[in-house]
Amino acid sequence: MVNGVVVAMTDAEITARNAEIAANKVEEAANGYKTERANEYPSVVDQLDEIYHSGIDSWKTTIKAVKDKYPKP
Repeated sequence: MVNGVVVAMTDAEITARNAEIAANKVEEAANGYKTERANEYPSVVDQLDEIYHSGIDSWKTTIKAVKDKYPKP
């Protein structure tokens, strides 16, 4: 559908679209953990605040929890 109009796709276009979808799934499986980690890590400001107030070991524990939750494949 393009701008609300159904557009017929050729067999070659369908094959190309399906190949692109498959490639995206492979990419997500290989690198999706990076996005998940980035979304869950505290902001840099909060991380620095934790280091200042609670020490580096507390910060390492916080970061490790996220890394353990979303391990590298």
